[in-house]
Amino acid sequence: GMKAVVAADVLHFCLLIIALPLTLYFGFSHVGGISAVIEAIPTSHFDLFGTLSPLVVLSLFLSFFFGETLVPPYVQRLLIGKTLTHTAKGTYWSGLCSIPFFLTIGGIGLIALTLDQSLDPNLALPSVIKTVMPEGLKGLAIAGMMAVVMSSADSFLNSAGIAASHDIVKALYPEITTKQELQISRYSTIFVGAIAVIFALCVTSVIDILLYSYKFWTPSILVPLVAGIMGAKASTRTFWTGTLSGIGSVLVWLLGIRFE
Repeated sequence: GMKAVVAADVLHFCLLIIALPLTLYFGFSHVGGISAVIEAIPTSHFDLFGTLSPLVVLSLFLSFFFGETLVPPYVQRLLIGKTLTHTAKGTYWSGLCSIPFFLTIGGIGLIALTLDQSLDPNLALPSVIKTVMPEGLKGLAIAGMMAVVMSSADSFLNSAGIAASHDIVKALYPEITTKQELQISRYSTIFVGAIAVIFALCVTSVIDILLYSYKFWTPSILVPLVAGIMGAKASTRTFWTGTLSGIGSVLVWLLGIRFE
């Protein structure tokens, strides 16, 4: 499973580094260059915090910082390194490659804002592709857009399937065979994928989807996981108590906000 994910992600990366820069180039060409974008976007976009308060920005930063910490796909990639040096170099270059990638995505977002300031932010990338890309390159750009989604989806689905089969079912029933474990992993992947589709259809904002997942991950799993890595001793009962307390607290908070 991990080999398949890595092979697929290499293909996705090759599509990304071609399709996204092309979209950015044609986007700037269509709107009249960087100067035209700067003139068209609202002045609030040049403020450090924009229309948000510093407290909200700090909250979002901490949510993304802790929400992305030690998530299963990242840990899998860290653990498959041949040596500590290979892992360190991979992490270093991954961080460096992320900088132009995020700048490119941000530039495309500004182009979408220049084209239509009333546009739904979730539709920024497909809207720019539809508007600015030549007919012959639209397919490549759409493939690049899908690669953005699939490069994350395949990693998380694979991690969920492994966690369900190996870390949960295998721990409860050690006598199951490797074949049975593989079947459980496949069924778990289908189940988690179906739940993810339903959740995505119910929540219209990509940012909200991420924040929802971070709210459950950070207090429920990240805290006991880091405690275990740091050598803290705890029983199974203590772990489940902390995890369920975290999930319960998040549910109470979300339900409270909804009823308000």
